[in-house]
Amino acid sequence: MRFIYLGAVAWLILTVFTTVFAASASAREVRVLRKWIWILIILFVPIFGALLYLINGRPMGKPETTQLAPDDDPEFLRRLAEQFKKDEDDDKNV
Repeated sequence: MRFIYLGAVAWLILTVFTTVFAASASAREVRVLRKWIWILIILFVPIFGALLYLINGRPMGKPETTQLAPDDDPEFLRRLAEQFKKDEDDDKNV
């Protein structure tokens, strides 16, 4: 009887985890099927649907767009240096 409870808890955790994981994934990055179809499969095909999503549907690799922090962006650093130079020149002229 204890194994039945353990299995039910494991199934519930797997289902909730994969459902939230699928729902929070970007629709463009989900593979093979549309996001809402994956969520239905996860919910209505116990264990197998969740495993299928983790193997075939979840987004892989890095996101397509990456944002640079301001101190890593060469264009931002160049503009900042120009602004400092301009401010310095303005201070000298006053």
